[in-house]
Amino acid sequence: MRSTSSRYGAGAQLFHWLTAMLVLIAYVLSSGDGYSLYSASADGLRRIHETLGVLVFSVVVLRLIWRLIDGAPAKQRMSRLMTLIAQLVHFALYAFLIALPTTAVLGTWLEGIPVTLPGIDIAPQITKAHGLGHLIMEIHTTLGNTILWLAGVHTAAALFHYFYLRDEVLQSMMPGA
Repeated sequence: MRSTSSRYGAGAQLFHWLTAMLVLIAYVLSSGDGYSLYSASADGLRRIHETLGVLVFSVVVLRLIWRLIDGAPAKQRMSRLMTLIAQLVHFALYAFLIALPTTAVLGTWLEGIPVTLPGIDIAPQITKAHGLGHLIMEIHTTLGNTILWLAGVHTAAALFHYFYLRDEVLQSMMPGA
């Protein structure tokens, strides 16, 4: 379960790949525009999308707690610039993973719409402010698109390490590698 000097442990790998899958599925199930999900015909998709968002937030919180308990493997030898870029991308991914569900809930409630999960609706806990809610939902949509680009850069970097640099960066996060 725990990381070694050269590999992430099963716990970190589980959190990593579970987060990636949940984000990808939530993105695919979103319509791309923050309001078509709120039509009556999209009620089922919205509930799944919002449930996935809550799961992403929960997994990220657990992942951060796990990171405090079980640190990362020893750093791979990389240039200072590559190390800095990797740190910035990881920080940005975590920031987006927290901001996405936060903006979704805040924007939804500001629009006066409940957060819908299977079997439960969570009524708005703040005063309705349509203009601000609309803006925050636009930010949520932009963050959703941006995180996929950022994840693509993250994936491309892992493949660059594997195929070009031929180091162990990619294998350190692959199950059973």
